[in-house]
Amino acid sequence: MATYSGKQFEAYISLQTDALGTNDVSGTLYKMRLAQVNDIDFSAGVQLTPVERTGQRVLRPTDHIAVRGGGTYSWSFSDYIVENEALLQLLLQLVTEDDAPTDVVSILGNQGTVAYTESASTGEYACVVISSPDTDKDRLMHSAILQELTLSMNPTANGGRLTASGTFFSGYQPVIGTEATATNATAVDYTKGFFDCTTQTLQTSGGSAVAVLANSFDLTISNPATRVGFKTVNSIAGEPESYNRGGQINVTGNVSVKMDDNSVTMVSNFLGGTSTNVSIGNDGGGSAGENIDFDIPTAKFTGHELDTGNESGVFINLPFQATADGAGALVTIIAT
Repeated sequence: MATYSGKQFEAYISLQTDALGTNDVSGTLYKMRLAQVNDIDFSAGVQLTPVERTGQRVLRPTDHIAVRGGGTYSWSFSDYIVENEALLQLLLQLVTEDDAPTDVVSILGNQGTVAYTESASTGEYACVVISSPDTDKDRLMHSAILQELTLSMNPTANGGRLTASGTFFSGYQPVIGTEATATNATAVDYTKGFFDCTTQTLQTSGGSAVAVLANSFDLTISNPATRVGFKTVNSIAGEPESYNRGGQINVTGNVSVKMDDNSVTMVSNFLGGTSTNVSIGNDGGGSAGENIDFDIPTAKFTGHELDTGNESGVFINLPFQATADGAGALVTIIAT
């Protein structure tokens, strides 16, 4: 009998170019090199119902009902050290619904509801392929929505490099079989991270920006979708009729800054509910090029906590919630 190593499993992601509900791989696959590849979570896709009946004290085999139709499936990845620029921009496209991404991606305050209908030919949904060393045991989760993406930078971890974690969701049954994976989608062409962030400022509304010394930064974009209806697709009963992406978009994060004369004033922003522009990165002065930048124009601090256990200085943890009016941006990200 064969014995396998976790290192033999690989993960690939593509922007699905076939219609929603098509249970085949389409689009350019990008290899996500992870320390550990998780399996697809099938648990929410199977309804298991034990039925108790009179005249017996134990469950019989026919009393255990298992139905796959009408469920949902998910796949999560964590601590991906971003090394492929095209894959990073694909992740941002999928989570922000930006159907024409450039080097700059924003989520606006007037973002509308999006519906993806089965057999529709375009949309921000993906193919996720888990390549297995066992013959005919690859996993394909097609028509997958990236519901949450976290980007983080810490100078004491992974050389300060930008890392990503996230969760994909699909209402369609995954395919288990043999899936072709491209070998040319493995470019290592992105090395940006914390030490490239030469701009680190906090600015109150109507006030001037003050320079701070950041110690870490993370940002989470949550943009959930729900499956709608039940129909037969690809001869499989109980598949979705569509997806609806109209719930609350949440952009939250945390910035840790050294306590000094500039940052100490942020406690009044927290206590007063004052909007604060959080800017971490290097936007290249607005010019094209290899830049990394996170700009949250009207953040609201949701906490203010001193970290006094570090002899290299006292730091302030400032968790925040992004807000926006009208066409203003919740967040703008440059990742090139």
